[in-house]
Amino acid sequence: MGGVRDGFGASGGSALLPLPASPPPAPPAQAPGSGQGAEGQENSGWQISNKVAALADQDNTAQSELRSTLGCSDEHQGEMTAIIDQAVADVQSMGLATNTPEGKRALITAIMQRLEETRGTADAGTAHASTHAASTAANVAGYNDIGGVPRGPSPLAGFGGAMPGMGGGMPGGGGMGGGMPGMGGLSALGQPLSALGGLASPATQTISKASASGRDSGGGSGRNVSSAGRIPVKDVRFDREKFAVGREAYKRYVAEALDVMGITDPQARQRWAQGLMTAAARESSFNPLAINLTDSNAHGAAAADGYFGNSSRGGLQTIPTTFAAYHQPGTSTNIYDPVANISAAMNYVMGRYNVSRDGSDLAKVAQFNPGSSGGGY
Repeated sequence: MGGVRDGFGASGGSALLPLPASPPPAPPAQAPGSGQGAEGQENSGWQISNKVAALADQDNTAQSELRSTLGCSDEHQGEMTAIIDQAVADVQSMGLATNTPEGKRALITAIMQRLEETRGTADAGTAHASTHAASTAANVAGYNDIGGVPRGPSPLAGFGGAMPGMGGGMPGGGGMGGGMPGMGGLSALGQPLSALGGLASPATQTISKASASGRDSGGGSGRNVSSAGRIPVKDVRFDREKFAVGREAYKRYVAEALDVMGITDPQARQRWAQGLMTAAARESSFNPLAINLTDSNAHGAAAADGYFGNSSRGGLQTIPTTFAAYHQPGTSTNIYDPVANISAAMNYVMGRYNVSRDGSDLAKVAQFNPGSSGGGY
């Protein structure tokens, strides 16, 4: 627990370089003249003045993003301090009662709860790091635009990297481990945290049964029946709403997506839930707003969210054309909406990889197979 807390950096935040109170003054006006030479000189002066003002605006944006990043780091460190304090209190209050089997079980249960809270905090930190890394890449692109540098692969390609055991690999190997200041220490904690999976109830045990009239329940024949309904790509929305992040949130999203898809057979739901949770961890670290700005899909004119139009987005990292082609009727047209994103991914693997509707062969898609090292899908 202490290692996770330390991974969020030193306490007290970090000092930020002050920004100028106002943009630097424009170049002095040129001496009066006439003809094309004077007009060109005047136009050049205006261009320089405009770029200086644009740089000042970009500096403000970058400074705001850095403050937000540092704030998240401090917030998660504070959460870990509270968890550690509570864990110490648990041990102190129960220590005298651990000479009985019941006392030992109670203490183990309390410790398991604190470890699960630790994992949740680390997952949230990873998700926030992913979002801030994407914002930083967009800021760098903004500076390049002002300087006239053509847009291409993100200058942050390879930045941060995926945390072992905590998700990260995106299609094409993008990776969204991200980079909050001081979070590098979490990398070494990836495997121990992933090992905590056995301490909590599996996601599939918390998913309730649901019924949907007129739909294949996902049992019986197991045939691959996708209920996708194609929508025009122009109808795809890019609203970066404040969706809940983390493992627990995705248990709920997956359950709702399975309801929407009409998967009611308990075993089919369990297979899909296990595969989808595995893929969501690897693709986005359970972050609905994750976006890949570094892989081969990261190109095209900016979409409404300000990022490359063709970039992979959302918890299951679908690109807009795939989301539109495999959209699930009755779900949002917002590519970031977790239930819509998950449902489209399910339709995609059924259509692209011929996965059976009951999920019995979902493991053949490596990224959804917890027993494999994963890969793009």
